Amino acid sequence: MAVLQKILGFTLNAAAGSYRRKFEKDTLHAGSVNEAVLKEILKLNVDSEYGRKYQFSSIISPADYKEKVPLTTYEDYRPYIERMANGEKNILTSLPVIYFGLSSGTTGKSKLIPVTALSRKIINSHMMLLTQGMLLQAVPGAQNGGRGLLLMNSVRAGMTAGGIPTGAATSGGMNSMKFILPYLWTSPPEILQLTDQRTALYLHLLFALQEKDLAYINAPYPSPILQLFHLLEEEWESLVGDLAGGSISKHLNLEPEVRSNLEKRLRADAGRAEQLEGEVRKGFTGIACRLWPKMLYLCCVAGGSFSIYMDKLRRYTGQIPVYSAVYGATEAMLGICTRTNDVTYAVTPRTAYHEFIPVEEAETPNPTVLNLDQLEKGKSYEVVLTNHAGFYRYRLGDVIKVVDYYNSCPVVEFLYRKGQLLNLTGEKTREAAVLEALKNAAKQWGSDLTDYTTAVDIDGALGRYVFFVEVRDPGKISDITACQVILEKALEEANPRYRAGIEAGRIGSVLLQVVQPGSFLRLQRELVLRGASENQVKVPRLLGDESLKDFLSQLTIKVGIK
Repeated sequence: MAVLQKILGFTLNAAAGSYRRKFEKDTLHAGSVNEAVLKEILKLNVDSEYGRKYQFSSIISPADYKEKVPLTTYEDYRPYIERMANGEKNILTSLPVIYFGLSSGTTGKSKLIPVTALSRKIINSHMMLLTQGMLLQAVPGAQNGGRGLLLMNSVRAGMTAGGIPTGAATSGGMNSMKFILPYLWTSPPEILQLTDQRTALYLHLLFALQEKDLAYINAPYPSPILQLFHLLEEEWESLVGDLAGGSISKHLNLEPEVRSNLEKRLRADAGRAEQLEGEVRKGFTGIACRLWPKMLYLCCVAGGSFSIYMDKLRRYTGQIPVYSAVYGATEAMLGICTRTNDVTYAVTPRTAYHEFIPVEEAETPNPTVLNLDQLEKGKSYEVVLTNHAGFYRYRLGDVIKVVDYYNSCPVVEFLYRKGQLLNLTGEKTREAAVLEALKNAAKQWGSDLTDYTTAVDIDGALGRYVFFVEVRDPGKISDITACQVILEKALEEANPRYRAGIEAGRIGSVLLQVVQPGSFLRLQRELVLRGASENQVKVPRLLGDESLKDFLSQLTIKVGIK
């Protein structure tokens, strides 16, 4: 296996280097490259029902495209997608739909996103090879290879009436590359198929502990990595026993065949078990570096509200670099990170056709729509994309800010999702400002913030915001009224326009609801039960669903009122 692993690593690195060089060349002429992608997509789908309706055959320029094809949202596609799910062909795209990716489902019901063989190839190759190419430049030690821990699953959700598979887009990608998994990652394929995520997490950890030379940990978001280390704290004694005996603890609920297959891949290692116990007894601060001294980096999306998890993850991982690899969605890959410990992304001009609406015009009936080479540094835009699988001028719902340029290609920072913004009376409190306010308030409460979400309450005379907050030690919050005042002041400091709304009597005083420990893990499980992607589920920062508000309300702790 070691020889095959080296051969595969060499081959992947060579292909990754080629992708990086091509990307570098593309960024020198990002506008023209992106225009060529548009022409390719239109030519490909010219004879589809949608292509005939909007006269793709007569479009010769981006200006023509803007004039003839309308801006769209998912609701514009729903009738088409229902027909495609029932087996109709040549509707939105001329190519057969091989798969429907499920969006993350954290801002509402999961959407079915068409995937063709071509669109999957474009996304998978760029996410794997371009990411690897940029990573090799950002972390030179990664050239030496080494297996990593991948926290993801490949469980498919089901099948449409027309017999087309559905599931998380990342699951589809995973299933297409099963044959190389053992050479890249420590977890056997059986673990990726488990639906019980705590069991899967335990087994991911067990097999990763066998790998003393683990090179990295990779997950879509930092929350699963944080959960991994929390589980290590809770289950280390059981893990020690399993490592020593080369077996899997009986408290894990596994099918006999799955247990048997996994145990065949385990080996008894009393020395490693003893080392694990010794390191745990020294404490969990910096334990990742002590258990895996050759670890080079963590790979996960670390920006925006995910920083709440990164702050806590550092306790376990110390200063291991973090590579926030990709800015992407189920619909398309949008950008690539170019360095570690950074959360900005150079737009990838070859993965989709990109357009942008100035954020100040986003709610107007006929907004200006700009091309990739028309953006200005320092300005914010709503993202519009055209992909290779049937979405045209699609308003993704993301708002980004241009912070720099990479050659002629914009470098962007994700700001927020439309609808994930506190904006009762036009005060526009951004997600980052909310998180800053909560962190400042939690320090004054004397408790450590674990997670949060918000909701809007418009039942009273004045609309107000409700904050559902989970803290590490809720017993320290003895005076909820005082804590609400602290949070209110922190919000006012974070956004002066919020303060103006309070002072003018347009916004009511904030309501703070402290929920039980573990509530947000339960919320994520609830979202998965409702159809959210297991790989991509994340805590929504603004709840619009009344049933989810009720779900958290029932988990609220009654703390002291003075």
